[in-house]
Formats: sequence, structure tokens, C-alpha cells
Amino acid sequence: MKKGFTLLEMLAVIVVISILSLIILPNITGQFADKKEEISKVSQKIILSAAELYANETGNTYQTITINDLVEAGKLEQPIIDQKTGKEIPLTKEISIDASGNACIVGIDGCGKITYKQYKNGEIVYFNPVKGKKCGDYNETNSTTGTNSGCMKWYAFNDNDKSSTVNVILDHNTTTGVIYNSTGNNSEMKEVKTRLENGTKDWNNDLNPRLIEANEIAKITGHPTFDASKENQEWFYLDSNNQTQTASSTNKSTYAWLFDYTDGCTNYGCNKTDLITRGYWTSTPNKSNASEVWVVTNCSNLSVNAVVVNGISTIGVRPVITISKSKLS
Repeated sequence: MKKGFTLLEMLAVIVVISILSLIILPNITGQFADKKEEISKVSQKIILSAAELYANETGNTYQTITINDLVEAGKLEQPIIDQKTGKEIPLTKEISIDASGNACIVGIDGCGKITYKQYKNGEIVYFNPVKGKKCGDYNETNSTTGTNSGCMKWYAFNDNDKSSTVNVILDHNTTTGVIYNSTGNNSEMKEVKTRLENGTKDWNNDLNPRLIEANEIAKITGHPTFDASKENQEWFYLDSNNQTQTASSTNKSTYAWLFDYTDGCTNYGCNKTDLITRGYWTSTPNKSNASEVWVVTNCSNLSVNAVVVNGISTIGVRPVITISKSKLS
């Protein structure tokens, strides 16, 4: 008859099995963990590839976006599962894209959010719109009425530190006087639109040249009630937000960078002299009169001007462009 295992033999087997478990199980667990980590990294690569494709196609670099931005842009499908945790990756998860279009996931491998400089109203930017690049010191010969190429002087306005782009307005008109629309109706920028397009046709495609809006001027000056989308809005001096001028030769206009006339230092401020034009058009019609449009005048005010003045006008075109802050860093 066969004998069974003795107690001592069974204890010995248990000890051996325990030792083997201590050796083998961590390796197996580690292999599973490594496999999950590997799959998780694949998910990361998919996200980063989508972000870099998004940046390449849209030109939206030097910013922090979210998974949701990629989903809305059609670059990723929802839900996106982190295979390491088995949980869905939140749509709020952030991805930073640098100026070269390279992406990283915030919080992974030291990746941090991209922060943006906030430009003050009137802060000077030197930029060549044809080359689409930041340029050197301001050259006075490139700041005369009618100039639309080369290194030119621009002024930032209404910026915030959460935006990857900044709007800037040129410091001079690219055209001499041009009527707004020869049909006499402010609903269409016929002549102005043509002159704007012709004057900026050689500029970099992603700058989106346009005219400034009347409400943007009101925001720059901190006007508390002006709203050009409503009727019966009154004109105002930029420095006082009413019809009383406060700037003088000793109290210079804070907003001289928004207009051109000085003839020395007058009560209109101290900016460069430009007697060729008497202001520039905004893109905003006067809701109270179908034959008028809001303009920034050379007397430091926002007021209305007739769309057609006997077929002539002294109001010019001053472009606004949108620049990626990555191009200015």
C-alpha cells in the first residue's frame, strides 16, 4: 500500500510553491502592467498625432487645446479610452502645441500649458505682412499713407492672455480717401472692400485683413454704454467717451495711436501729421441712418460719415490683422 505525503513533505511543497510565487507572480504582474502602459502610450500617440494634424491644417500653433477641440474638429472620435486605467480620457484633458506644431499632453513627461503674453492697448508691434514675420525697428518711410508692404508699425488692441492670437491695427492708412459704397447704402462695403482687398492681396494668407469695428473702438476707450448695433448712438471723443474733448497740448491724447492728425501737438493729441486723409472707415454701419458709417476721425473721435460725399471722400482704409503670438515671440 502506498503511503500519503507526510506533514513535513506537504509543508516543504507549500514552502517551495510560496517561493516560486514570490519570484514568478511579480514578473507576470509587471508584464501585464508593461503591456497596459504600452497600450496607453499608443493612445497618447493617437491623441498627439491628431493634435499635430489639427495644428498643421489650421495653423493654430503655440496654444493649449483640449481633447474636445480635437473631437469637434473631427480629428478624434469619442470616447477615447486610456487602456492603462480602462477609463475614458476626459474631454477637458489639455494638449499643448508649440510654435513648430509639436504636441504634448499636459501633465505627462513634464509637459506644461502654454501661456500667452497679454498685449496692452496701443503696444507697438513691428511686423511685415507680406512675409508674415516679425521685423526689426520701425522705419518712418514705411509709415506713410498708401504704404502696404515692408516692415510696418502696428498697435495691439483688446487682447487677453488666454488668446493665442492678437489683433493689431496699422499705424497708417493703406489708401487715400475712398468712398464706402457708391450705391449710397451702408449695407455693403463696395469701394472700401475692393481697396482693402487690392491693398492687401500680397499679404500672408492667414492674417485675415479687415476693418476695425466701432464697438472695438468703444471697448479700447472703455466706453460704458456705446453699442453700434443699436440705434441713436452718439458720437464721442476717444479720451472722454462724450462730446467734450479732454486731451490738450499738455494733456496728450491717450489714443493718439488710433488717429493721424497732429500738426504739432494740438488739443487732438500728439501723433504724426497726415493731411492726406481725415480718418478711416470702420466696418460698422450707422443703425440710425442707412447712408452713414462709423469712422475714426483725425480729430480723435468716433463719429458717423456719409457713405457717399459727392462721389469723393477723405476717409481711408486702415487694416486690422490677426497675428499668431508664436510669430511675435
